[in-house]
Amino acid sequence: MFIIFVGAVLGVMQTLLNFIIVDKEESKFKKMYDTAGASYYFRGSVIFFIVIIGIAIISFLDIITAAAIQRMFLVSLIIALALRAYMEWKYLRNTNQHKATLILLGTLLLFSVFFFLLK
Repeated sequence: MFIIFVGAVLGVMQTLLNFIIVDKEESKFKKMYDTAGASYYFRGSVIFFIVIIGIAIISFLDIITAAAIQRMFLVSLIIALALRAYMEWKYLRNTNQHKATLILLGTLLLFSVFFFLLK
């Protein structure tokens, strides 16, 4: 339930931050797949998708406790957002998109600290 809440909060925050921070004119024409880092970004996305599917399979097999599964989801989301922020900073620096991703990453880190301390 906690992961669904975190996902919903991050989704709403991303929409709001993209509306407030990201340069609209520049980001219309420049996407990550249009840059030299497209292959790295695609590979990272595929690896993240495989990890999430693996965690979902492990959760259905009931090998690990629910708290450990939630921790794995949080850690994988943190790594994915860190990779995304780095790629946006490196290849889309003038769109300020990396700033929105870093704010999301900070929020996710705060949620993770609270989650790890409470469990």
